[in-house]
Formats: sequence, structure tokens, C-alpha cells
Amino acid sequence: MSKLSLASMRRRFTLSRSARSTSMKLLIPLLVALSVVLGAAPPALAQTLDAPRALGPRGQIALRAEPPGAPVELAASGPDHVGSFTIENRGDGPLKVTRVIVRTSPEDPRVPPGVSAELEGGGTSATLAPGDSRKVVVRWRRTAGVRARELYGHVVVESDAVAAGAAGVLEVARTLAMGIHAERGTGLGFVGDHILSILTFLPLLGVVAVFLAHLLRYQDDRKLRLMTVVLMGVNLVLAAWLYAQFDRGFTRVDGNDGYQFIEHGVWIRSLSVEYFVGVDGVSISMVLLTALIAFVGALASYSVHDQLKGYFAMYNLLVTGMFGVFIALDLFLFFVFWEVMLLPMYFLIGIWGGPRREYAAIKFFLYTLAGSVFMLLAFIWFYLNAGHTYLVDGQATERIFSIPELSRVAWTAQGLTILGVAAVKVVWIWLFIGFAIKIPMFPFHTWLPDAHVEAPTAISVILAGVLLKMGTYGILRINFTLLPEATQWAAPAMAAFGVVNILYGAFCAMAQSDLKKLVAYSSVSHMGFTLLALGAMTPQGIEACLVQMFNHGLITGMLFTLVGVVYDRVHTRDIDRFGGLASEMPLYTALVGFAFMASLGLPGLSGFWGEAMTFIGAFARYRALTILAAIGVILTAAYHLWALQRMFLGSFRASWRQSKYLEPFGGKFPEISGRELASIAPLAALVLVLGFWPRPLLSLIDRGALEVHRLVDRPGQSQIAGAPSVDSAGGAAYAVVGAAEEGASQGQGALASAR
Repeated sequence: MSKLSLASMRRRFTLSRSARSTSMKLLIPLLVALSVVLGAAPPALAQTLDAPRALGPRGQIALRAEPPGAPVELAASGPDHVGSFTIENRGDGPLKVTRVIVRTSPEDPRVPPGVSAELEGGGTSATLAPGDSRKVVVRWRRTAGVRARELYGHVVVESDAVAAGAAGVLEVARTLAMGIHAERGTGLGFVGDHILSILTFLPLLGVVAVFLAHLLRYQDDRKLRLMTVVLMGVNLVLAAWLYAQFDRGFTRVDGNDGYQFIEHGVWIRSLSVEYFVGVDGVSISMVLLTALIAFVGALASYSVHDQLKGYFAMYNLLVTGMFGVFIALDLFLFFVFWEVMLLPMYFLIGIWGGPRREYAAIKFFLYTLAGSVFMLLAFIWFYLNAGHTYLVDGQATERIFSIPELSRVAWTAQGLTILGVAAVKVVWIWLFIGFAIKIPMFPFHTWLPDAHVEAPTAISVILAGVLLKMGTYGILRINFTLLPEATQWAAPAMAAFGVVNILYGAFCAMAQSDLKKLVAYSSVSHMGFTLLALGAMTPQGIEACLVQMFNHGLITGMLFTLVGVVYDRVHTRDIDRFGGLASEMPLYTALVGFAFMASLGLPGLSGFWGEAMTFIGAFARYRALTILAAIGVILTAAYHLWALQRMFLGSFRASWRQSKYLEPFGGKFPEISGRELASIAPLAALVLVLGFWPRPLLSLIDRGALEVHRLVDRPGQSQIAGAPSVDSAGGAAYAVVGAAEEGASQGQGALASAR
């Protein structure tokens, strides 16, 4: 470096302090302004600039509730519920409260009807002197037409004050909010108010019991079976109560975003993560199915004889994860429950599975984990771009995982991109891959046959009956709800993949000689109907998806339990080694025939409705694809009837008389036992009842399907005008909201102003 350059540098470093100060005064505002434009300003610095330089004596607003850090609890007061919180002026000047209002609107009914807020003494505006305070009285009136049994919402307070922002910096006050909560009760006290949490975490008592049994060196592991059956039985009874109490006419216009049995609280405040659970018409049937299949799986687990402590600990943990996925309304909570399922399923297959259990378990783990990575990327993207909103207790936040709050963001209108591609499309694909692996959709399906073949009978029942449904449920709950425009864009591809699943799964099933693998590939085929139904994006299609999910869970639960019955006797599932079993096991033969008929969609059994409604919903939009899908029904009948003929008809193979497995039974196949029959009977009864009378199921999901349809395929004015009247309470308002939202953008921009 030259001497001239060194001298020049020395002169620069010896500039006067005043010159440097002047330069920094000019440079800092320029950098901050540029940062604000780019969306990267440090929060504290941006707030300092936003605050006026010379505020003078000004009021400083604060909201206080008892207890702090929680929503205001509205207590029963006659027929109403009433609560209050306090507005305080902590500044050195007057505070003008300009408005106190419940955070809701006719276009976006966040809370049930009848909720109001006003300052104590009347009015919604006031001026407070320094140090003064004023109560806000919140009232939930029990008026006609109010269907909600719980209330979660916010009261918004607007003023001209300053407030303490991040790092204690004073800023011009944004709108402050206070969370409000009330419970009208369900008739079961604490249990009724927390029914979803009890359903979800009750199985963890089994995990704790197993841990204590291990510490105390308790040897009678057979009692653990009974304990698990009892826990699953209690859950089934609670689920039946939930079914009876569920309001089938409850919709979004009735408040609480259409969810019932809500439990909502801040979980991890620093990350704006909430414990937020609830059910609606989309999830209620899956909660019931999970309770039933978990009970059946517990009965089927009597075929497991080794390492029972570890087995039942993993089984109970798995059930907790399954329930949690279907009730979670926070993406972070959803992801936690999703991952909770992964570990126990890995061990249940890898330790208690068949000869190739390690390979099947690792394959299942890697496929599912890969899908989880894509899901996590999508969830982080939603979180980082959520925008201004509030936690349940009213704390303001720019980041949130709440599904109802994220559904109000106009994602398409933001115009965000990822590597030059519209972000909503990229994120939709990330989510879809994560859920398609679980369905499983071709070409991500190869983990399923191996997992089914190697898994114990009870775990195959769980896997087919519940876990596969989480894929289509995730698409409905997250893809459809948060990204409706991208769903419209991807719908034809989704329908095409569904048809591929139907045909590919059916052809593969026809080629199988292993009975369990045949049923596994039939699941691939039948889940294709759910994708075709979703791709149609019609009310009938969305409802068909939910019906197919529920009925497929019942039927495959029966099939895998029946496969386990014959495998427990002779330790083989090779169809070609059987023959003439009808003469040896007539009751078992009848049950297998019944399950096969239900699986192939015979009218009068529940399997018929999902496929029929899929064709009705999809034919108007995808005629060629629907015709191809109908061919799958023929193939399904072919492989079921062929398997039935090879196993049960014809002459009995005399070689079985010398089988070492049948020696204890005199060389004869023992008939199905009472325990095995008890695990199949509830499924068979529901398959029969819902086949002739599907209304108990349809009434649960009708409104949920309509709500999802309105998001992804908004009706035009002519459709609204021609729609039949709704006789249930709130029906008129439902139509009004539909008409009002027609004028909104597809990205739900009209609702963004309510945030």
C-alpha cells in the first residue's frame, strides 16, 4: 500500500467527532428507511422512528385483567355471562379512548351472536386523566338462535395514546386487544369442557402405568392388556358422548370459526404457539373413527405375547398422537402430534413385526420423515408471513400458527414468490407431498405394502384404519383452508393422481398371493377415490371424501383383523395354500365374505356410499377420469372374488391335517374365537347400518363439507339465489355471508381488514 494511501486513511480516521456525528445522523435514517421498505427494519429501531419526536404529555394505555396472562373469564350472571377488564392510563397526559368493540363483523363472525362490550357506566369512548382507570364490561347475552356453548374472542380498544412496545420503547399505540372466554357447559362438568384433551391424553396414563410397572418390576404383563382395553373402552364411551353432543347445524356464522368443544390457551409465548384444539364437521368423524379403531386394535393386541410392557407403552403413545392430529388447530401443535405418531409406529413395526420388520420400519420412518420436512417448511413459511394478529389472551403478534387466523390472510394477494415461482403454489406442493406420502399416493406408496405385511395385526388395523386418513385430512384442513386459490390450480392433477391410485392399486392387488398384501394394495386403490373426490371440489365430492375415509377405516379394520385370525392359526397368508376353508370355518368364511363385499362397494353396505358419491361429485368436472375410475370398481370386485374363491371354495386340502400348527386342534382349523369376534362385531355392525342408513354419518359432516367447499369454490350469485332454504337456525345468515363473500377476492382480501 502506498504512503499516500496510508496518509489518506489516517486523515479519514481523524475526522472530528462532530463530522462523524453529522454523517451518522444522515446515514441512520437512510438505512432505516431502506430497511423498512425491504421489510427488514430492527423492531426496536423501527418503533423508535414511528414514535413522534416530541409527543409532549401523552396518555399511555394498558389493559389489565385478573388473572394476568389469560383471557377474561365471563361468569354466569342469570341467563347471561359477564366479565370485565380495566383500561389504565399510565402516562403523564390525558388518554382518549376512542372505541371499545368486540372483534367481529357480519362478514367475519369470529364470536357467537350476543357478545357486546362497553365502558362501565355506558358508552364506548371516554377520556382518562393520568393515573385513572376505567372498567370495560363484556356481556354474552343468551339470545334466541345462539348455538355456541363456548366463547373465545377479543375485545378491541382504540385510543390516541402511546404504549410500551418491544424493549420498552414508547410507540404510537396500535389497537390493543383483550381475550375473552366463557363456557356455558355441556352437562358433564370438567370432563365435558375438556373432552378433547381427555380423549387425547387419557392413553398417556397407560404409558405412565407401564413405566411404573417397569420400575417396580411388576411381572404380570397380561394385566397391561386389560388396562389398555379399559382405557380404549373409556375413550370409546367419551367419543360416543361427543357424538351425541355435537351440534350438526353449527357453522361458521355461529361463531368460533365453526369449531366446537374448543380449548384455547397460550402454550409457548415466545414463539406465539398456542394449545388450540377443537372439532368441526371435517374432523368429528375422524375422532370417532380413531376411538373405535383404537379399541379394536387393543382387542387385536391379544395376539402379541412378547415384551408386552414396551408394546403397550408404544401403543398408547400412538393413540395419543392420532387423536391430537385430528383436533389440533395450531400448526405447531399439529406438527408435534404428527411426529409423535412416527416414533411408536417405527418401534411397533420394527420390534413386534414379521421377518423383514427392520426393513419395513426403516422404510416407513424415512418416507414419513421426508414428508414431515416438507410440511415443516410450509408451516414456517405461514408463520413468518402471518402479519398482525393476536394470541388468545390479546397479546399482539406478527407471527402465529393458528389455522383460523392464518385462513384470514390474503396469501395470493401478497404476491410472494419462492425462486421466482408464486409462493402459494410452492407451499401447496410442499404440503401436498407431505400428506400424499401418508395417504399413500402413487408414486410415494411403496412403504405401505411392506409396513402392512410386517406389522402385527393390531398395528395393521391402526395403520389402515386411521393413519392413512391423516393424509387426506391434512389436505382438507390445511391445503384447502389456507390456500384455496392454489387448491383450485392443483385440483386437476390431484384428481388425475387419484385415478392412477385407483387403477394401479387394483392391478397390484390382483397380482398378490399374500392376503395381507392384497388388502394393503386395495387400500392404495380405495384411497384414490378420496383424491378424486377432493379434486372435484364440489360439495358432493368433499363429502364423498369424508364418507370414504370413515367407511374405508371400518372396512379395512375388519379385513386386517380377519387376516390376523387365519395367520394366528397357521402362520401363513399365502392364498394359494388354502382352499375349502368354508367347510372348516363357516362363521369366519361368512365374515370374510361380508368384509369383501363391503370393500368392493356392494349396495347395502357402507363401502358403496363413498364410491357412489365420488362418482356423483366428480363426473360433472372430470368425465373421462370418472369413467376410468369406474373401471377400478370392476377390478376391485375381480380380485376380491378371486381371493374368496381360492381360499374358501372348492375341496379342503388334506395336507393341513398334518400341519404342526393344527396339531393342538386335532388337525382342524379352529373357528373364530369370542375375543376375535368381539373385535370385528362393532365394525361389521356399523358397516351394515351405515350401508342402509348413512344419515348418522352424513349429518355429522354435511356442514363441514359445505364450509370447505365455500372456501375453494365460491358460489356465484345465481347459485346463491337458487339454493334451497336452510331450516336450521343461522341458515339465513349462512346464505348472507356466502353472498357477501362472493364480492371478496379469492384470496380472502375482504376478510383481512377484520384483522
